[in-house]
Amino acid sequence: MSAKDERLGKLLNSLCDVMKVAHARGLVNVLGGNASFRWGDGFYITPSQIPKHTLKPEDMVYVPFESEPEVSLSGRRASIEWRMHWEVYRRREDVKAVLHLHNPRTIALYSLGLETDFSNYIEGESINCISKVKPLPEGSIELAKAAGEAVSKCNVAVLLNHGVIIVGKSLYQDLDIAEALEDLSLATLLRYFNNRILMKP
Repeated sequence: MSAKDERLGKLLNSLCDVMKVAHARGLVNVLGGNASFRWGDGFYITPSQIPKHTLKPEDMVYVPFESEPEVSLSGRRASIEWRMHWEVYRRREDVKAVLHLHNPRTIALYSLGLETDFSNYIEGESINCISKVKPLPEGSIELAKAAGEAVSKCNVAVLLNHGVIIVGKSLYQDLDIAEALEDLSLATLLRYFNNRILMKP
């Protein structure tokens, strides 16, 4: 096996592992979310509607930048959000991995019109800024373009009423940010509701 093949194998295994951890952590439901990493003239992405705890390397789908997604070795098709990942890679040459999850506490926080102040916490050191995307249909070209624009400068975007998209140098870096964001969102929600209770007469 060549060094290139070995590296690809490790990255494909990382895709499986990251999604399993995200599901175990409660950051995505069993059929939701998606992740990808840049490879050559395209990227590998998780398949559509496959339980996250059963993902295998052969399920991952390659998407060339210049054509439609291929079919995986196991016959799987790409996540419906593949266009969103394509938009990110097209706009950000520095991005090597993209992670899209459905962080429940983060969604709840932003649905209340609140935001997390990540600048005061060590967990937020890897977040440069957080942008927001208005509610748009999942899998749509409109969502893909809006999300791509949202992370053109920030490495995190909250998709209102939907989830989050995180971009970075590696899948594990993205997952670390997703976990930190969820923890900070919980802390902000607790502080918000505690203050409301204390303000009651």
